[in-house]
Amino acid sequence: MPSATAATPQKKSAKLARARAVASAGSQLLTGQALLDDMEAYRKKVAATPDSARSFLTRLGVMTPSGKVKKLIRG
Repeated sequence: MPSATAATPQKKSAKLARARAVASAGSQLLTGQALLDDMEAYRKKVAATPDSARSFLTRLGVMTPSGKVKKLIRG
């Protein structure tokens, strides 16, 4: 029986697509004001709704899918 935390084929293909997009964006590096504008647009997109913010924090690894904040510093 597969683990409940195992990635589904759709999630794996989405991660691969994102990785390929990042790799192919190497020739389109932004600098200066264009970079700042792009970062601002992404921040607005991520923070547009509570669900999109939770999704971002989950992908970042600071929140669990159930909504609990992860302990980031171990010691």
